[in-house]
Amino acid sequence: MAILILAALAWCGWWFVQATARDRAMEAWLADRRAAGWVAEAEDLRVRGFPNRVDTVVSDLSLSDPAAGWAWQAGGLRILSLSYKPNHVIAVLSGEQVVSTPYETIRATSDVLRGSVIFRPSTRLELDHMTFEIENMQLRGDAGWTAGIGKAILATRRAADGTPFAHDLAFNAESLALPPEVVAGFRADGVLPAVIGPIALDSTLHFDRPWDRQAIESDNPALEQVEIRELSFTWGKLDLRGRGTLAVDDAGFAEGRLDLHARNWRAMIEVAEASGALAPALAGALRSGLGLLARLGGDGDALEVPLDFADGLARLGPIPIGPAPRLAQR
Repeated sequence: MAILILAALAWCGWWFVQATARDRAMEAWLADRRAAGWVAEAEDLRVRGFPNRVDTVVSDLSLSDPAAGWAWQAGGLRILSLSYKPNHVIAVLSGEQVVSTPYETIRATSDVLRGSVIFRPSTRLELDHMTFEIENMQLRGDAGWTAGIGKAILATRRAADGTPFAHDLAFNAESLALPPEVVAGFRADGVLPAVIGPIALDSTLHFDRPWDRQAIESDNPALEQVEIRELSFTWGKLDLRGRGTLAVDDAGFAEGRLDLHARNWRAMIEVAEASGALAPALAGALRSGLGLLARLGGDGDALEVPLDFADGLARLGPIPIGPAPRLAQR
């Protein structure tokens, strides 16, 4: 009996130590952000969960970095963990999320918005793997637009092949509802529906240093390379798939090649031309050139073509189509 009492007292002491450390760490982190020039406030912060859990409950959290021009407000945030597994944290967001940037303020509500993060056991809190889930998210911009995400999962893990500072990343979304204004702007009515999906991505991202506590509190790791093993995207009758490897050039633009397979690809050109994204002359050149490539492949509705990025420009086959995407700030 004495042993059981001592064990219970020891467990109570262990829980109290963890709860106190969690509370002090959260308060210290908010204070450090304020000292760095941020706005970092919470209406209430409590630690609960005795005896087997250490759960931090935060209400009305507000974070902003005036220098960067962004802000985030959350109605509720719960950070959940088991007292015997402190490096595994589950974060659950509730209420309305408000994200403000220099360009737009976006408000989001959802049925499910949670993430599970496992850190490597150390004070650096280096990311090992993570899963983030969304269900029935509704987005509304201050400009009046609305959009929605039906169900989506984003997952990362340290690269399976052990490459330093690399993370495998997978993303799957059942549906993405575009703002009606965007569909109207594309003049896609009758050509493509307002809902995209499913969308899937299987990739590996290579960075110059680890994602850890320092990376969040200071400069983020720089992206150096993206390996895309599989990308699939369905929009109405348009089916697009691709794979390839992209590096980041000295200016931060994508450099490399994606091998694309597209079915019913003419619909995409039609939408791009109708919206003004492609000039009529370029749209005509694409129809002729890509149509020839499709016929040479034996199926006029299916197209296999390289998408090349070099010197800040993108080329679909031999045809320049615009600037290359910027993958990093240099």
